[in-house]
Amino acid sequence: MFTLVALAIFLLIALAGYALAAWVTTREEAGRVLAQRLRMIGGDRAGSGSSLLKDQRLSSIGIFDALLVRLPLVPSVTRAIRQAGLRRRTGEVLLYIPLLACIGILSTLLIGGGAPLALMIGGLAGSIPLLIIHRMKHNRAHQFAEQLPDALDLIRAALQAGHGFAAALTVVASEFPDPIAQEFLEVAEETRLGLPMREALYNLNERIDDPDLPILIVGVLIADESGGNLAEVLENIGHTVRERFKLSRDIRVLTAQGRFSGTVLTALPFLVGIVTYTLNPTYFRPMLANPLGHWMLAGALAAIIAGHFVMRHFAKLNV
Repeated sequence: MFTLVALAIFLLIALAGYALAAWVTTREEAGRVLAQRLRMIGGDRAGSGSSLLKDQRLSSIGIFDALLVRLPLVPSVTRAIRQAGLRRRTGEVLLYIPLLACIGILSTLLIGGGAPLALMIGGLAGSIPLLIIHRMKHNRAHQFAEQLPDALDLIRAALQAGHGFAAALTVVASEFPDPIAQEFLEVAEETRLGLPMREALYNLNERIDDPDLPILIVGVLIADESGGNLAEVLENIGHTVRERFKLSRDIRVLTAQGRFSGTVLTALPFLVGIVTYTLNPTYFRPMLANPLGHWMLAGALAAIIAGHFVMRHFAKLNV
């Protein structure tokens, strides 16, 4: 037990130091970039040979970046971070997983929990960054889907007024809030810098997890290549997206009871355990003092989590 506690403390200190170093390095890099831009604005072209390409490194530390490139699951995590709208490197986000896991393991061991329960709590604590990213990604995609029909109407009006498609995207970026303003402005900037419209729209599809985007991209590309009426195509796509969004809201209302039941059933064992331990500590203490109780708690926790995701899956319907 002492060895496990010492190892958890060592890992916690090491990861905390690495996180602090990564934070300081990120701030220093941002300061250097800002100072270089100010010098260039002032007419000093010395040292202006910085790359015009985007910095797509996964970590500012070369060894860690080379390691992350070889890991198979990192690309999916990187895409999720981009879709969540986080301006953070993948290595910086992944660093919080072992850091929080060590905090969970050490906290459980210090309050007298066994190794199985500590590992289970550490696994749950380590999954918090991924859960937060998933939630942010879902919320951002939902906001984008809400804004998309009105944005398509504005693009159609701009096209009918004589603007080009890239200029119409800039109009949307100036009139709408984020996230659609940020994403459409990036598409317009990429096309202005010479990237083909097809590639810019594909990049947009990579940054936003919205099932309506492929419909928009196919419609725009077909109208662009065949010379069709893009304004009419966008009007039809906007109507389709708006109707799908209404249907999705109706389905969420109809499945609200199942989702609420899953949440209640997931929280109920924890509430009962806390109340029982508060009112009668001696009744619940053998579960925490006996190693067999630790295994039982770990198994119950795993079963609760699995049941929660199963109920969420049954209550989720794709439109």
